[in-house]
Amino acid sequence: MTTHFWAVPKIGTPAIQIDIDPQALGRNYPLRAAVNGDAKTILARMLAHADRGSAAKRKNWIGEVQTICRAWHEKFQPALMSEAVPIRPERLCHELTRHVPDDAVVVVDTGHAGMWMGGMFDLTSPRQSYMRSAGHLGWAFPAGLGAKCACPDRPVVTFTGDAGFWYHIAEVETAARWNINAVTVVNNNSGGNQSKRGFDRVYGGKQTDKARELWTFSKTDFARIARDMGALGIRVEQASAFPAALAQALAAQRPAVIDVVTDIDALAPIAVA
Repeated sequence: MTTHFWAVPKIGTPAIQIDIDPQALGRNYPLRAAVNGDAKTILARMLAHADRGSAAKRKNWIGEVQTICRAWHEKFQPALMSEAVPIRPERLCHELTRHVPDDAVVVVDTGHAGMWMGGMFDLTSPRQSYMRSAGHLGWAFPAGLGAKCACPDRPVVTFTGDAGFWYHIAEVETAARWNINAVTVVNNNSGGNQSKRGFDRVYGGKQTDKARELWTFSKTDFARIARDMGALGIRVEQASAFPAALAQALAAQRPAVIDVVTDIDALAPIAVA
């Protein structure tokens, strides 16, 4: 997913890989140089040795990157501000950008959850931390509980979909029993719609209604389930109600689940068209 099926960068492009895992070096791309270490530390050392006078040479490239960023933001601005019901996931991510605390730990699931947040959520403070699963659907919810146990004095906000939340939903009871007051935001579209594109391809462009049964679920109120398990449960059906729900969840002295009803036909944009 992160390389668009090994197409970005294009195979054969000279590459330098920085990785804390030595076994990952050169696993997927032939390398010009392999650097084993923590990315933050390595980049800081590289910056210390960089030629400050070379900024002028990068002026055109920096301008091009800024143009790409502006075009991306303008393209998705209507969805980021959408008042649609069911809620657009882009708007949900935008509200998280605006309202996640400056010192929060943000934990994100894989699949569409990772794609939505990777494209539509922005970190706004150097004190925020961002962790995303690299391919294990359902990881985010228990990982968020672990992050809260490790950092009890920091707010923890987890973003997952209903497909991911189902994997370990029983741990809501564990969180309530041990008072692990992390906040879990569920992008609840009543389905695993990251599979829609694949099914459409298999069926020649448009799948049958019967095929949709393979990736759509029964409508579920996760807020009610959370309350029955002893957690705070809040259901959000309009985007304008999300900021207040998040504030309530962050202030709660117990685990909180915010169940956000979103549009099942909204597909996360792919990285490369």
